[in-house]
Amino acid sequence: MPLMLKTVSGIALIVIAILLALQASPVTGIVLMMFGGPIWTGLLVHVFLLALAIEGWVRRIPRAFIAIPLITYSGYYALYAYETINIARTSAELRKSNSGKVLEFNADIHSLVTPTAPALVSSHVIVVAYEANANFQPEQHRSFRLVHRNQCNLARDSLHRIQTSGVYFGNIALDKVCRLSVPESPPQKVISVVKIGDEEVWKRKRGISVQTHQLMLDGKIVGNYKTASVWRLPIFPGLAIGCGLISSPPAWKCDAGFMRSHTVLDTVPDGIDRERFDGPESVMLGLPKYTAADLANYRGYPQNEAALAWLADEPQRVEDRMFALLQELAGGGNPKVPMGIKFSVAQNPTRLAPLAEATANRFIELSNIRPAAGDGQEYMYRYEGLAAALTALPDEAFAKVAAPLNAYFVDGMASNEFPALYARIQRISGRQALDFYEADFMTAQGYRQLFPVLAICRIGRASPAIIAEMKARMLHEIDSPSFDDDNKTALIVALLKLGEDAFVRDNKSRLAANARADFESWLDAVLSGKGTTKVGPNNCMTKNWNGRRATKPSLYWTNGVWILRS
Repeated sequence: MPLMLKTVSGIALIVIAILLALQASPVTGIVLMMFGGPIWTGLLVHVFLLALAIEGWVRRIPRAFIAIPLITYSGYYALYAYETINIARTSAELRKSNSGKVLEFNADIHSLVTPTAPALVSSHVIVVAYEANANFQPEQHRSFRLVHRNQCNLARDSLHRIQTSGVYFGNIALDKVCRLSVPESPPQKVISVVKIGDEEVWKRKRGISVQTHQLMLDGKIVGNYKTASVWRLPIFPGLAIGCGLISSPPAWKCDAGFMRSHTVLDTVPDGIDRERFDGPESVMLGLPKYTAADLANYRGYPQNEAALAWLADEPQRVEDRMFALLQELAGGGNPKVPMGIKFSVAQNPTRLAPLAEATANRFIELSNIRPAAGDGQEYMYRYEGLAAALTALPDEAFAKVAAPLNAYFVDGMASNEFPALYARIQRISGRQALDFYEADFMTAQGYRQLFPVLAICRIGRASPAIIAEMKARMLHEIDSPSFDDDNKTALIVALLKLGEDAFVRDNKSRLAANARADFESWLDAVLSGKGTTKVGPNNCMTKNWNGRRATKPSLYWTNGVWILRS
């Protein structure tokens, strides 16, 4: 140890060992990671090797130690030379195999669909390019155009379909140009580029990564062009040695490697002007690159004037389409709606007012039914769209529908999901809610009948006429084959909450007749007070409630008995 402390190489080696030990533990390693610990460790390796060579040369240590840095650096540069030769060979092979110009692109008769559309229109002479994108319906494509900065001042639509972004030439932001993007179907004969393979730059693969671009016309391949890239060794062997956090899977991982740079290989066929043509679309379709002068004096393309004029009305078209979907949804339909409908419909509260009651009824309905199999995401978009529409209603319209919503927010059923809507509802009186549900009880049909019954149960009050009607319905329909458990048990819990225990007990035998085996035991439990909460008997829910979002029944069936839900 004393000898090592007398040499630079020895001190460097000790420091390297200490840094590696400190980095091995996340406790100390996280601090070193923040201050570039792996890079400093890599630099110290070079200090160690160079000091070893110098100290060996001047005989401070045995001269044989010079072999260590010589072998190390010789090995690195042999690998560097091999990589250089391999890159040159692969580049030459690809230049030879790649197609040159195969089609004369004409924007008046062709539409180009390519995954590189955004970058292509920003750097090459083309009126418009399209990118396939199934997220946009019915267009299934997104168009990209380079337009003059003055033409980018378009009114934005509520779904953000119209988007603009800046354009750079090299590292310089251009002040006279912007890129316009909007969902749009290709109108002309489609020329498409299909890319096979991915650069996977983030994976930092050691070998050369090759991608194939196929130019398609009328379903046939008319050209092939391969691109390639590699994580290149640096001419000076920069090293990073140490530990750090990784995310997939989350872990503290130690590693060592050279600090490579991502390099794109030259695959443009020989004989083509590389200053003007540089990639698959550019070479195969003859699309030249813009020059600095082109972009400095950019005026736009006349062919884009019609598209720009059409986009001026896009915000209104989007609003009309979203309100048509909302109207269909509020009317009981299940249309495919975009996620952004909740933002869109809230932009025009006045237009929402005529749909207020239908929207409230549909929101209540969706709150209490399960989505169809595979429809979970669409269900959420519809449900959230209705909630946003209700929250945005004008005060007068909201006052008319707050009552039917009130009981469905009792006991915090959805208050955490829609706090703004919940806050508005709380400002409406319970008397208004009762009036609404009593009227709804008298007119509701089919499965909707149980909703006002459960709401009245939660409110805990009803007029003598409504109580009489509940009794009459039970006595009239009690033996009907269509009088299912949901309607029957909804009436039971409501009548119990309204103080009609004697009536329910007097008709217990008729209620249990021809019922399923678990019904009578459920009725006994409810009549004994088991499962009664501050909301009401069985939490004012039916025996087997299948709702996805509503508060659950307090009793549930398991192992042949009804037990309290924890």
